Amino acid sequence: MSLHKLLHRYHGAKLHELQVSQGGVFRRPSLIHTILGSCVSVTFFHPASAYGGVFHAFLPEAARYEATHLVCQPYRYVDTAIGMICRRFIGFGVPLEEVECKVFGGASALFAETSSMGPQNVEVALTELNARRLRVSATHVGGTRGRKLVFVTHTGEVYVKTLQREQCSLPGPGGGVGGPPRALTGNRRSR
Repeated sequence: MSLHKLLHRYHGAKLHELQVSQGGVFRRPSLIHTILGSCVSVTFFHPASAYGGVFHAFLPEAARYEATHLVCQPYRYVDTAIGMICRRFIGFGVPLEEVECKVFGGASALFAETSSMGPQNVEVALTELNARRLRVSATHVGGTRGRKLVFVTHTGEVYVKTLQREQCSLPGPGGGVGGPPRALTGNRRSR
């Protein structure tokens, strides 16, 4: 389903584009869209309050990359992003055992030096969610293709389109890497 059709279907919901290292908890109806390659997004939904949370993390664990325990960008890392979203839900009085989670992304890149980052991101996400006893109701992870994700924060629905081409391409004559995906395919909906 196209973004335009989703905006029509969920009239009144605010549209937000989620960039790398961003996240949050939304208490008003919103459509959050992002594109994932090796990065991971986890959606969080609390049915009773209709609050939804999501992040777009680039790296698995802050301790591997940060020199101090003061993480400046908690949504950059899967482990600290999950902790931040959980703290926000608790701050709003939401019992974590009532939150439903879904995990997306973690594709393998074509370049050898980054090929294991996607699976590491997924592994850390699932481990952290399990350690916090958060229920994972769906996953759409792995593979070699990126994904376009739209999260409907007030219903918990997630729409996923798999990018038709692999997420990365070899540098072109100008030295740049790839470009925007040419087409989207594989419309899948997770509930």
